[in-house]
Amino acid sequence: MSQPLSLDVAIGIVEHAFLPQRCETRQDREDASFSVHVFDDRGAELLSHTHVARSQYSDPIRLAALIELSRLELSKDGYPLTPWSMPGGR
Repeated sequence: MSQPLSLDVAIGIVEHAFLPQRCETRQDREDASFSVHVFDDRGAELLSHTHVARSQYSDPIRLAALIELSRLELSKDGYPLTPWSMPGGR
């Protein structure tokens, strides 16, 4: 069984998952959640998850699924992404 991910670790993983696009995250310490926004090189928002709850990011499998679906969506829309895999052997 995988160890739960902390908020800081999950944010670090997410921020690297969408390169070379620009990814911004914002923490909400009140409920230990965060938001994710991905932008192209012109600053246009390509993707947004306004609330990633602890239950979504603390489980590495659930976080990987969220990221992989988001990456697939961006790829289908024609935005290039560098190869990525979930750290830790996922």
